[in-house]
Amino acid sequence: MDGDRFIINTFDHPRPVRTITVQGQEGDVQHAGLPDKTYEPGESKCTFISNHKTVVLTDRNAHKVYLSNIENGRCRIVHSDKIRSPRGACPGIDGTVFVCSGRTGTVVQLTTQGTVISSHDVSMKWPFAVSLSRDGTRLAVSNNVKGKMKIKLFKVSC
Repeated sequence: MDGDRFIINTFDHPRPVRTITVQGQEGDVQHAGLPDKTYEPGESKCTFISNHKTVVLTDRNAHKVYLSNIENGRCRIVHSDKIRSPRGACPGIDGTVFVCSGRTGTVVQLTTQGTVISSHDVSMKWPFAVSLSRDGTRLAVSNNVKGKMKIKLFKVSC
């Protein structure tokens, strides 16, 4: 989030996203507009898009992605046929976010305003985690299928 605070995902807690400082002090995400919902492990994931001050929370069972700007308090909820059982998410270098859509076997790219830009078939069942290289040229995707786990690297083109 900043040099002293981090955004973290919770489970078995009524607030799915919290903050923690490097000194270990916990806090709530202010003006987030996120659901007051208690998730079990694996039902949600979060990330933070720092240059847009946006918290991203996936809700696997509701098939939704929450995009909450912590500066202005606006929360956009993305509910699209392209996003089914969303799992991991990571920020793009251009203020977008990549979200694993488990049930569709794709990675979906969204704007912080909640617009679906594109959906990319990653040729694996149940993509689970996604990460973008620092220079924004490579996207790593892994799945979560017992006995058939994979990790793939993709070239990102502008």
